[in-house]
Amino acid sequence: MRSSSAAAGGRGGSGGGSSGGGPFDPPEPDIPQASLHWDRRYSADERVWGDGPSELARLAVARLGPHASPELTILDVGCGYGRDTRYLAAELGCHALGIDGSPAAIEAARKEHASALRRSRAAQFDAEYLVSDVASLAAGGEHAGAFDIVFTCNVYHLLGPIGRREFAAALAAVTRPGGLLFLSTMSPRDSQHYAVGEPVSGEERSWVDKVYLHFCTAEELTRDFAAFEILDLDERSYEEPHPGAATHHHTSWFMEGRRS
Repeated sequence: MRSSSAAAGGRGGSGGGSSGGGPFDPPEPDIPQASLHWDRRYSADERVWGDGPSELARLAVARLGPHASPELTILDVGCGYGRDTRYLAAELGCHALGIDGSPAAIEAARKEHASALRRSRAAQFDAEYLVSDVASLAAGGEHAGAFDIVFTCNVYHLLGPIGRREFAAALAAVTRPGGLLFLSTMSPRDSQHYAVGEPVSGEERSWVDKVYLHFCTAEELTRDFAAFEILDLDERSYEEPHPGAATHHHTSWFMEGRRS
């Protein structure tokens, strides 16, 4: 069995906290560090999930479409190469900031942004990308309570127990009162990754294959995100494209919450 550590990261490296259980703590010697894993993949210029938006981004746009406005401010935590950041900014006609702890991810996001503008001269979207994690952003003061919409796709399940709680607190800190959180994370019903690899000693529903993964319950999400009124929390099954490889079949939690 593996021992529990702060193995963490985002779709493109890291979007979590930076203290105990966060993505920048040294992992146990036998636990892969997710931030390094993703940094290597983005350095290889991999668009891991293709060019289209995630299921969570589609859901967020469907919910927010009637309220789209240039005045909206969106934070995409763990933005990877920026596919959702660009999609949210374009579809909602507002400013979106994508953050990721991986410099390679942010370099890729900026490159993809420029390419998208060149491919479609009519397309305009207000998006920017920053190497950072959400805890640092919250601690900086300038961004505390600054965002109408906070969006984070598949970051929470990469964090250890302490890191997950710190991550939830940091997300709450950057969301304005009454603002919305959109989050996805893997469910124990995920047939693609559940129980794959070595179980983590002392933890339930956590395994290490290439990276650490935790498969949470609805009760865990409700507890960790107590700073939000849960508006919607359900499990959804969907297909995730992997260009050049087999399509993955996932079941994840999709959560929408309002900052109390």
